[in-house]
Amino acid sequence: MLAYTVLLILAAPLQAVAAPPQAAAPAPAQAEHVAIQASDIDRSAAFYHEAFGLRLIPTPLKNRRWLDLGHGMALHILDGRTAPKPSNRDEHLALHVDDLATVMAWLDAHHLAWTNFTGAPRKMQLRFDGVRQIYVQDPDGYWLEVGDSRGTPAG
Repeated sequence: MLAYTVLLILAAPLQAVAAPPQAAAPAPAQAEHVAIQASDIDRSAAFYHEAFGLRLIPTPLKNRRWLDLGHGMALHILDGRTAPKPSNRDEHLALHVDDLATVMAWLDAHHLAWTNFTGAPRKMQLRFDGVRQIYVQDPDGYWLEVGDSRGTPAG
């Protein structure tokens, strides 16, 4: 019976099967903004502006603060945070600054703790590509990786 079934299949006329249409690949997406929720949007906006020099972007929304991250990216600070942000250094926003020493001096002057990735206090680290970096938390506990390119490439 199996041989007969195979023979019928082989003897059946071949029908052209149209290939499904190929969809065009979408253009690559570009990042526009990242949003965080803060317990005090003015305090958070002041932190990002003063510590990192981020320029405030005017917004008609009263319960938002927008800051320019450069290259068409913005940081949107939304109101309404009522609980602390869970502390997870792996989830962070990375910022590149011109001079890390200036940022560390500002953090020190404001008695704000900064660490390397493992959490060692006041320890800067050198990334594999020569970028010096530290980690610091914003007023709501969001982790920031802050780096500059003034280091010596590890080698």
